[in-house]
Order: sequence, then structure tokens, then C-alpha cells
Amino acid sequence: MTDTNKDGMGELARIEYVLRGLWLNWAAAFGAITLPLLMGLFVPRIWLPFICLIAGYFISAKMRRDISSGISSCSILMRVAARVLLLSAAAMFVVVILCTDWLVPTVIHLDLYNSEIPFVTCLVIFPIVALCSSLSLLFGLGTRGARDSQRRNGLYAGDSIVATLYYRDSKYQLTVLLFLSLSLGAVEYWYYFARYINTDLNNPDRFFFNYLPITVYVLSLLFMTARYRSLMAIYTSFEALNPSHVGSTIVRFLIFRDNDLLLRQLESGLWDTPAETVVGRCRAVPEHQAEQLFHDITGIENATFRYCYTNDGFARGSNMVHYAVFTVDKDIPASLSENCTFFNAYMLDSALRFNSLSPTLANELYRIHTITMAWKTYDRRGRRLYPVKNYRPTFRFADLSHWKVDYDDASWFDVAANNEDRPFFHTRRLWNRITGIFTRSEKTETDR
Repeated sequence: MTDTNKDGMGELARIEYVLRGLWLNWAAAFGAITLPLLMGLFVPRIWLPFICLIAGYFISAKMRRDISSGISSCSILMRVAARVLLLSAAAMFVVVILCTDWLVPTVIHLDLYNSEIPFVTCLVIFPIVALCSSLSLLFGLGTRGARDSQRRNGLYAGDSIVATLYYRDSKYQLTVLLFLSLSLGAVEYWYYFARYINTDLNNPDRFFFNYLPITVYVLSLLFMTARYRSLMAIYTSFEALNPSHVGSTIVRFLIFRDNDLLLRQLESGLWDTPAETVVGRCRAVPEHQAEQLFHDITGIENATFRYCYTNDGFARGSNMVHYAVFTVDKDIPASLSENCTFFNAYMLDSALRFNSLSPTLANELYRIHTITMAWKTYDRRGRRLYPVKNYRPTFRFADLSHWKVDYDDASWFDVAANNEDRPFFHTRRLWNRITGIFTRSEKTETDR
């Protein structure tokens, strides 16, 4: 999904930009996967691994270009395609080396085996597509592309239109890719074992192994085109129903008493902060203005403020400014304390597990906790600050006002996901550098 928060871009234009980006991602990712099947009609099998590597390189280069140019794209599907092409190339190389005289004398000798056709391309690719898409559906929210979209657009569907599109359609596209790979794989393997003889390729063989997957790809493009045009029509109708709604800035305050967080139950049954207001669209809300807004909402005068971060808000070009406020019981008006409840850490954890917090509040707590623990445990390169493996420092909301960490700094999400306490840290870091995933310059360390 593409970062569409560009100055001067209207809401409908932003949504259209996002939907176009989703379509292009599908066309590029699935197209790169089917490219070796198309090329298999014209080039010997021995060259197909190189074609897979070249296609994977161009997919990675596109992601690298998007990141370096400031475009945050929903690239989960693109990353799946890059992994599929890399693994497919490796599998093809192994088969070619073992079953032909290309590099070394043939290792595996099989009856009725044609060394000119050491493998059927689709039989290699589709199982790998099914495996990679399944793993991404299970663990995909931990990828760099997912974290990029989360920190810009929101953690949960419902935080904004962009976040909703991201979560629903990234999962939807992966599901479609998984379904197509399983269906085509089943058909291809049935034909291979039931009808195919590995002596040459006749017209029925080419139909099943090459033309059928390519046809499915073209049909999928038509299907995705119809889908995103329909979504655009729906959002256009919403725009027509709400012509007077304009962009705004939502200012939210998390009210802490020591380690407890003050929450109020909404009509929906979810818990959220009782201190939230809306002002005219602006890039930042200075602390003195935040103090006045907070006093107008709650009546609390003596409080300590800590700016946290700013992110995109709900639909129609709004953004959100997040503050943490620290106060004591005697400063909280009775009218506010009677309608609200203080949640300790255990209660917050339970509410998160049972989805009892509003999506925006859950996003705030997730961001603060994730960045804080990464900042306290590792340096910017993911190396431990303490000699004890898997050591976790304490986390107390009461210390939030003293922590010198920038919650606007998105790089800490990468540190939290890839560090010395994670398996294959150095291997994954090398892979990220090869594929150009880490392109932002590393900043200097701040005082702790």
C-alpha cells in the first residue's frame, strides 16, 4: 500500500492512489511469478533459474526505490514474490546440477528421463508460492512492509481508510495467491503424473504447464481491476454523501497516574482515553497549546506533558497528535474520576487480549511499548546493550516522561523485529541489505 499523505492531495485522490498501488503490486508480483512459465516456452530450462534471479532482483529494486524515494508501499505481496523467485531459482539450480551434465557429471539417473527438460517449471514454482504465501498469512504482520504501513497508517483496520485497505487487501491478495497456487499446483501435478511423459513437450503439455497459468494470471488482472474499481465507486459515493467533511487534527491525551492509565468506556463497549479533541488541520500541536486543550477538556491544571508522536488519523486527510499526561489523584476532578476507571498493566494486558480497547488506543500502547523496549534493550544495529541474552528491561509507564526516545522514529520497529536475540540475526540482516530493505541512514545514538 502506498503512503498517500501528500500535501494537497484530496481524500478521493489518496484512496485512488492506494487502490492503484494495490493493483500494481498484484500485477508486478504475480506477473514476476508467472514470467518463468512464459519464458519456458522460448528458452532452455537451464536458463530459467537466471530469469528467476533477474525477476527477483527487479522486484527488490522496485521496493528499494519506493522506500528510498519516501513512498511507503504495502509490499508484503512483492516480498513474497521476491522470496518465491529466489527459492525457485535455488531449487531449479539443484535439479539442473544433479540431473544434467551442465556443471558436474550427472548425479541422479532416472529411466525415461529427458535431460533437456530437467524440471517442469510450474511444478517447482507453485509449491513454493503456496508455502511462502501461507507463511506470510501466518506471520506477515512481522515483516518490514507491514511495519512500515502500521507506523504510518495505523496498527488495526479501522484506524484509517489506508490502514483498513492495508489489512484487508494485503490479506485478501495473499489468500487469492494461496488459492491459485494450490489450485494450479493440484492441476499441474495431476496432469504430470496422469498424462505427461518426460520425453518432449507437445501442445497439451504446453497448455497445462504454460498457457493455463498465464491465462489465470491475465484473468486475475481483470478480476483485480473490477474489484478496485468497485471499491473506488463505493468511496466516491461516501464522498458524495459527506461533502462538508474536511481534514482535521485529532489531539489525544493518555492520562497516567503513576503506572495506571485512566480510561472511559465508550457506547460501543470499548475502552478509550477520556481526553480527545479535534482542531483545524495542522502538522504539529505545541506543548503550550496541548496544555490549554487538555485543561479545556478535563479541567486539570497541574500536570506533566510528554509529546509522543504524530501519525495519520481517520478518513479525509486527518492526522493524530498523541500526548502522555502525568497527574495525581487530587488533581483529577470528581466528574472525570466518577465516569472513568484506572487500568493497571495487568488490566491493560487483559483488555488487549480480549479486544476491549479501541483500535486507536491499542495502537498507541503497542507503539509506545515496542519502541521503548527496543530502545532500552538494543542499539540501532540490533546489538544487545546487555551481555545477558534475551534480557528484558523493566517497563513502567511512570518512567515515560523521562525516557529520551523519539516515538516518531520508525527505525526502532526494525530493531524490535530483527536483533541479536532473534534467530539468524546476521543472516537476515545481510539479506535485508542485499535486497535493499534497509535504506535509511542510521542515526546517532541518543542518551538513555
